Amino acid sequence: MRALLPFVLILSLLGPASAGAQEFPPVTAEERALASVPGEPNAPAVVLFRKGEFLMAGYGALIGSLSSHLRVQARVKILTEAGQGNGEIAVAHSRDVRLRNFSARTVLPDGKVIPVPAGARFQSRISKSKKIFLTTVAFPAVQPGAILDYQYEMVFSSPFLLEPWLFSEEMPVRHAEIVYRTAKGWNTLVWTRETLGVKIQQEKTESLSGTDLRAWADNLPAVPEIPYSPPFADLASQILVVPASYKDSGYTLLSDWISVLNLMRQVQDIVVQHGLGVEGPARDIAGKGTPRQKAEALYKYVRDEIRTEGLPGVLIDPETRLRKVFGDRGGTLAEKALLLGEMLKAADIGYDVIWAADRDRGTVDFKVPNPNWFDTVLVAIRIDGQVLFLDPSDPTLGFGELRPGYEGATAMSLRSGQRFTLPEPTYDQNLRRAEVDLTLDAQGRLAGTGTLRLAGLRAAGKLETAQAWTDWLAGRWREYRISNVQVNEAPGERKVTVTWAMAQREEEALGDEATVLPSAPLGAASQPFEQAERKVDVVFDYPYRDEVELRLRWPDGWKLDRSPAAAKLEKFCGTLSTALEPDPGGHALVVRRRLDVTRRRVSPAGYEDIRALFGEAVKSDAQTVTLARR
Repeated sequence: MRALLPFVLILSLLGPASAGAQEFPPVTAEERALASVPGEPNAPAVVLFRKGEFLMAGYGALIGSLSSHLRVQARVKILTEAGQGNGEIAVAHSRDVRLRNFSARTVLPDGKVIPVPAGARFQSRISKSKKIFLTTVAFPAVQPGAILDYQYEMVFSSPFLLEPWLFSEEMPVRHAEIVYRTAKGWNTLVWTRETLGVKIQQEKTESLSGTDLRAWADNLPAVPEIPYSPPFADLASQILVVPASYKDSGYTLLSDWISVLNLMRQVQDIVVQHGLGVEGPARDIAGKGTPRQKAEALYKYVRDEIRTEGLPGVLIDPETRLRKVFGDRGGTLAEKALLLGEMLKAADIGYDVIWAADRDRGTVDFKVPNPNWFDTVLVAIRIDGQVLFLDPSDPTLGFGELRPGYEGATAMSLRSGQRFTLPEPTYDQNLRRAEVDLTLDAQGRLAGTGTLRLAGLRAAGKLETAQAWTDWLAGRWREYRISNVQVNEAPGERKVTVTWAMAQREEEALGDEATVLPSAPLGAASQPFEQAERKVDVVFDYPYRDEVELRLRWPDGWKLDRSPAAAKLEKFCGTLSTALEPDPGGHALVVRRRLDVTRRRVSPAGYEDIRALFGEAVKSDAQTVTLARR
C-alpha cells in the first residue's frame, strides 16, 4: 500500500487532453422571449443554463495521471437594468487548480454577437503568498435583454481536490446539470444536498470507457440574500461524487473515513521520516523554560518565520521534506502544522494534527469521506492539563487563538478520527464596552472623554491606527470634535482599548437645551430582521455583549427634562436592558445600556424572539436624554 502513496497523492501535471473551446449553442426563440422568471417576477437576471462535465481521477488521461478535469458552459440573461451588475464573472484558480480555455460573448437583443475582447479579461493575484489568482471578465454591451455566454475548463492536479457542483446561484436558474465521467473499474460515492424545495434528478449509464452519472435540476429559486443568513453552501443545492475504490483490487481511495485517515496517516509518517534534521534547531528555539514557554517559542517561530504558501487545504505531498520547509522558510498550511508538531515533539511536547473547517464554507457532512470538507490544519497540544489548538498560519494570532471562522467550527483528529467542535468564546467574552463621561457647561456645551474596551472576537482584526478610530468615532458623534485618540493593544491577547476626548461643536450647542443619545457610540441599534417570517436560520458571526455607560453631569440652572425609560427584555437568544441611576443631588445621571446576543445560531422557530429583541433595542436606543435651562 505504501508504495502506491506517491502515485496517488503526488500533484501530477498531467491531465486529460484539452478539447479546446467549444462552440456556444445557438440562442433559442424561448430564451430570446423570456422577460421574467415565473415565481420570481422581480429577478434582475436569470441563469438560463449551467452545465458541467467532470472527468474524474484520470478519466481519458494518460496512464499514471489521477488529475481531474472540469468543463463548464453557462448562459445568463439580463432582465432589468438592475441586472446589469451581473455583467462580470470571476474565476479563482491556482497552480494546483489551473484555468484553461476561457471564452465568452455577449448576444444583444437584436442577435448581434460581441465576443469578449482580450482586454476585458484581467488576472490578479489575490494572495501572493498562497499563489491564488482571480481571473475577472467584464462582458461588453451589457443591457436588459442581453444574453451572456461563457465557458472554461479547470484541471485539478490531485484526486482529493473535490468541490461540490452547485446547481443554485444567487439568481434564479432555469436548468443546471453536470455529468460525472468515471473510468472503468472505479466505484464512486454520491452525496447531494437539496434545499429550498429543489429536487435533483440522476441517471447512470455504463459504457466501454466507464460510467457516466448525469445529475440535473430545473427551475431553481435564487438563493436568498438576507441579513445573517447561513453560508451560501448551506442554502445551495449541490452534488459531490468521489472516487471510492478500484474494483477487484482491494485498493481504496475515498471509500470511508477509516480508509481516508489510514491513508493520510501513512502519508504523514512518510513526511515525518523525511523530516530528520529539524530536531536540533527546534531544541535551540524552544530554549530551557517550562513546557508552555517552549511551546510558545516554537509556535511563534513557525508562525512568524515560515511563510504560509499554497491553497487552503489539509493535503500534504508525501515527497515533502520538513527540513526543506524549515530551510526555505515557507510551506503550506499542512506543512507548517506538521513542522510545528515535529519541532514540539523534539522539545518533548506531544501533539496531534487536527483538520478544521471554516464555518463560512458550510456545514460538514460526514456521510461522504471528503478531506476537502476541511481547509486548514491545526496542532493540538496539552499544556498544564489544558488542550490548546495552535494555528501557525496567521501572524496576528496569539498562542492558542483561532481565526474567527474556526471558533466553534467542526474539526477532526487525524490520529483518532474523533470529530468535535472547536472551542469558542462565550457571548460575554466577545465584549464591546464604552464608557462616556460628558459634562455640560454653563453655556450649554457638552464636552468630556470616552473609553472603549474590546475583547475576544470583538477585538480580532479591528481598526489599528488612531486616525481610523478617530474617523469611526466621528461617524457616531457628528456633532462633536473628536481628539486625542489613543489606541492600546495587549500583545498576544485579543484586547483593544481606545480612549479619546470629545467636545460639542460650537455651532451644535443650542444654549438653552442639550440632547445626548445614551446608546452611542455602540447604538443606536438597527433592525436587520424586517421580514415577518423566515425559513432559514439566523447566523451571527459570533455571540456578543455590547455595553454602554453614560455618565452625564450638568451645572446649577439646568434640569433633566427628558430621559429614557428603563427597560428589560429577556429572550432565549439574548437580553436587552436599560437602567437609570439619577444623582440624589439632581445634577448627574448614569445611563447603562446592555445588549447580549447569547446564541450564534437561531433556528426559524426562534426567529420571532430574535426579531423582537432587536425591535425593542431599536426603540430603546432611539430615546435621548435632554437637559434644559430652568
